[in-house]
Amino acid sequence: MGAGEAAVVAFRERFAQIMVESGMPRMAARVYAALMVADSGKLSAAELAERLGAGASAISGAVKYLVQVRLVERGREPGSRHDFCRIHEHTWSHFISQSDPVLVRVQAGAEEGSALLGPDSRAGRRLDETSRFFVFLREEIKESMAKWRRLQAAERETGSPTGSRQ
Repeated sequence: MGAGEAAVVAFRERFAQIMVESGMPRMAARVYAALMVADSGKLSAAELAERLGAGASAISGAVKYLVQVRLVERGREPGSRHDFCRIHEHTWSHFISQSDPVLVRVQAGAEEGSALLGPDSRAGRRLDETSRFFVFLREEIKESMAKWRRLQAAERETGSPTGSRQ
């Protein structure tokens, strides 16, 4: 392994640790990080196992999790019998834009609980605040995603990033 490759592996593991600290299961985080640093954004299960020094069942479970949370997708090359795992194009904006059904369920559940427990109870008020927060959050996400799409379109027109880094 060359010095450049060793640096990429070290970064991959640091990035995976960030994802673990954000709540992602460890092996899923390692698979996700491996896909992020792969130039193609896609790897077969065998390639993932080799790169991560992990068994097929661990890779399979991690990929299943990542597919379930919509960060990656499985696919198969035409004419091939080998499956691969691929990062969604624009992975995080895709992930966030697909989150509304989950947010709607949390909002509706909180509304139901608030109505059941009533505004005179602390629990009812807490659930009402949760519901109102999710109404607010859904609107903010909708507006932010529209702004992001406009930014992306402007970048495609100019050929250069226009966003600022924090």
